[in-house]
This record gives sequence, structure tokens and C-alpha cells, in this order.
Amino acid sequence: MSEDAVTSRLKSSLRERVEQLRPSLVELSDWLHDNPETAWKEFRSASRCAEWLRDRGFSVEENFVGLPTAFHATAGSGPFRVGLMAEYDALPNIGHACGHNLIAAMTLGAAAALAEVADSLGGPCASCYTQLAV
Repeated sequence: MSEDAVTSRLKSSLRERVEQLRPSLVELSDWLHDNPETAWKEFRSASRCAEWLRDRGFSVEENFVGLPTAFHATAGSGPFRVGLMAEYDALPNIGHACGHNLIAAMTLGAAAALAEVADSLGGPCASCYTQLAV
């Protein structure tokens, strides 16, 4: 199979996976928007995001590097590494006018989609380690 065909198939798989995840991503974004927490106090948001990834097969370490509002989620193994980071804090007295609820949901969606196709990458990237440290 040509490299273009492999790339096309991979993109199609990623698009399909994101479409499958869309309802839960919108629900997560809406929940974050409706439950704003300011910087360093986003305890429920961190927990909710970690649980969302855990429900999709990620191994999640909460309280990452001693920060109770951070976590590290991994899926897969191998030489290929993808690091994704997002914010989910809100602005004081304003809420999510900054869009971090959207950024967090999009980042988690990207991580879940990449984890789904990681093992099909083949070659030297037989699997993928997807990291989300927020």
C-alpha cells in the first residue's frame, strides 16, 4: 500500500473516531463551561477530564507532579510519542469566556482518537504513547 493510501486511511480513521466521540466531547465541554473553576482550583474539572480519559482506556495518574489539578494520561507504548496539553481553568468572575472548556474537550478528543489508531501506525511507530498533562 502506498504511503498516500496509508495516510488517507489513517486520516479517515481519525475523523471517524472524532465523530464517534463528538457527543461525549460536547457534553464534557458543556459541563466544564457550566462548572467554571479558576486557576489552581479546578479540582472537579481535572477529575472529570481524567475520568473521561480513563473511561476510554487511558491509564491516568492524577495529582501529577504534586499538582492536585493536573493529571498524566497514557495509552499505548512504543517509540512514537505525542504530547498534548490543555487548560481547563476559567476566568475569575467571568467563567469560560477564554474557551478553555472547548480547548480541553478538543485536546481530550485528539488524545482519544490518536490512541485508537496508535497500534495501526506500523513501521517504527508500531504504537503510540499519548500523553496529556494539564
